[in-house]
Amino acid sequence: MNNHHDRSLDDFLQVQAKKSIPKYPKLGMLYNVSLPSNFTGMEVSVVHLRSSSVWAHGADLGHFHVPPRIIPKPNVTSLDIVFSNLGNWSSYYYNMPNYTFVTPVLGFSAYGVTYTRGQNGHLTSTVTKLKLPLIHNPIMVKFPSMWLSQGKCVKFYSNGRTTITNMSLSRTCEVWGQGYFAIVAQGPPSHQMWKLWVIGLGAGSVGLFLCGVVLFKVISFLEKKKIQKMEKESEKSEVLDTKYVGHSRMPCAFGIRTQPVLENERFP
Repeated sequence: MNNHHDRSLDDFLQVQAKKSIPKYPKLGMLYNVSLPSNFTGMEVSVVHLRSSSVWAHGADLGHFHVPPRIIPKPNVTSLDIVFSNLGNWSSYYYNMPNYTFVTPVLGFSAYGVTYTRGQNGHLTSTVTKLKLPLIHNPIMVKFPSMWLSQGKCVKFYSNGRTTITNMSLSRTCEVWGQGYFAIVAQGPPSHQMWKLWVIGLGAGSVGLFLCGVVLFKVISFLEKKKIQKMEKESEKSEVLDTKYVGHSRMPCAFGIRTQPVLENERFP
């Protein structure tokens, strides 16, 4: 995607954001941006911030962590930051030969209202895309839903420059300007899908095997308990007494408790 299309996407999202944000927005509140129905799958939001707050504290804005000590140019008292998740539109707007997107493309752009005084003395307001010069620390872009543990950061900056770098932290990219960002893996999509299918099949097979082992153990345990219970019940209901002969248990009659008494003790 060239720089002209990049500006066109930014302009389109900014116009939609302006329609969705109130005239007097609350500071720090994230507003969802309504998009035309033919852009289903793309998510956009906007937040209104004070420039002084960004300078003092930075901003932790979901996928984006903006460091402090940033003065927007041109200088404005407040700014709107438009966030976008291109979702299934990622590969439509951006194309990376020999790479596959493993995350959606995320983007952000900052806008502010600048005022100019005309020859007649009247002030005219204009929405201007701001520059956010970074002094010491980069902006951190987080991709928590990434399904691969490794990948590379691709950065499509607003000035048309594209870079590919390693991830600085797990599922995190360092960026030094506004634009659109994603994590990619080398190889065409079919190769990546095959790799994912193999990983999923292997994990599923291992999981099924473990479930089988656990189920077998449970059934064996229950059968053993059932046999033990039946033996106890059998012992309680036995009529004959039992004795052990060697290592075997054998039945025998109960002993006679009352000895017989002869009617006449004399012998005939």
